[in-house]
Amino acid sequence: MTPGPRVVAITVNWNRPEETLECIRSLRAGGVQGLETVVVDNGSDPRSVESIRLSAPEARIIVLGRNEGYVRGANAGLREAMKSDFTHFLLINNDAFGEPGFVAQLLEGLARHSSAGIVGPKILYPDRRRIWFAGGEFNRTWGYSTHPLMDEEDRGTGEERKVDFVTGCVMLVRREGFEEVGLFDEDFEMYAEDLDLCLRAEEKGFESWYVPSAVAFHKVSSSAGIGGSNIMTPFRARRYARNMLLLIAKRMRGLRYLTCLLGQLIISLPYYSGLIAIQRSRGALGAYLGGVVEGMKFNVGGRARVEA
Repeated sequence: MTPGPRVVAITVNWNRPEETLECIRSLRAGGVQGLETVVVDNGSDPRSVESIRLSAPEARIIVLGRNEGYVRGANAGLREAMKSDFTHFLLINNDAFGEPGFVAQLLEGLARHSSAGIVGPKILYPDRRRIWFAGGEFNRTWGYSTHPLMDEEDRGTGEERKVDFVTGCVMLVRREGFEEVGLFDEDFEMYAEDLDLCLRAEEKGFESWYVPSAVAFHKVSSSAGIGGSNIMTPFRARRYARNMLLLIAKRMRGLRYLTCLLGQLIISLPYYSGLIAIQRSRGALGAYLGGVVEGMKFNVGGRARVEA
């Protein structure tokens, strides 16, 4: 008799125990028997850890001595979980939570597509009306990514489909995916690490799929920006610019590398500059330009690109 899937959920906490506990409560109702939870605490106040420990005694807590950033925190949880015989790994932001049964829906979606290694749900804003994520697209000619349907009214489940990437806000990954592809690339620190993982997975034959029957909610930018909004704060702006240029340096080759690099300068730079101006986000334009300079150093400075 073939044993059923063993699922572990991994989330990263940084001084937001209430949100982390809401996330854990939704995992309890995720529809998967025996689901285990790992919370990586990124150098929070000890009271934050104790609050989670008391209210969610079933969660395994990994306490890091300082804030290592999202990607290193997630990888710390993954490395610990990989020591056990889990078959599936659910990465979920601590400011995200799912509808009852959402983890089971993701598992079922993954089972329907034998070539899939990564799946993600439809993600709505907490108002439960507007879409935040409905599958990600990456333009391989010009090197920019998009969230189609973002901010549009949710009009139903939509179609299950293959996508270029799944957001790391909520993603379910087969064990074989991490074993063959590796964990998140820690050079990214935060932002674009999910796109990079999905592109690397694709190179190894693992597709990414959007499963809208699974529904989650995201309190956007609770830790890295202004909660509940997509405003380009200086923190986000710098990393958006830097990390897309880093991704191009690592993943693109030949003519595609040149056009993607050009696309960041003639498409993304004007777009985000205009967005920042409209949003009147103080300090964000300078931060974005600083990120462009830092990202270009990976390219012009001869940063070694990943070999195929």
